[in-house]
Amino acid sequence: MTGKATLSFDEFATAPRRQRAAAPEGPPGGNAGQPRQPAPTTDSGSKESPEDGIVQSEASKALRQMKRARMKGASHFVNVNLDRETKRRLKLASFNMDTSMQAIMEKAIRQYLDTNGY
Repeated sequence: MTGKATLSFDEFATAPRRQRAAAPEGPPGGNAGQPRQPAPTTDSGSKESPEDGIVQSEASKALRQMKRARMKGASHFVNVNLDRETKRRLKLASFNMDTSMQAIMEKAIRQYLDTNGY
């Protein structure tokens, strides 16, 4: 297509428009300034009832409180650079003792702090 070529509207593929449902007529002048409220539906895909919203709100509050309680004893991470030999020895000790490397490191740090009076 060159710079001067133009496209007509008929050359574009467009989807047909959906037909809108006719608005029900209410009493004359009764709801002129008020927005329409959606009619309540009974199908399972409908919006939740106010009671469901309250239950969901209480559940989310309880979940937040549970997370806060768990965070009180939360771990704080420390990164340690180890040379290959030390890392290999730590991994071997962890395998032989059937425990995690993290547990060994935590125990070693506690022991070090205790022996040095911290």
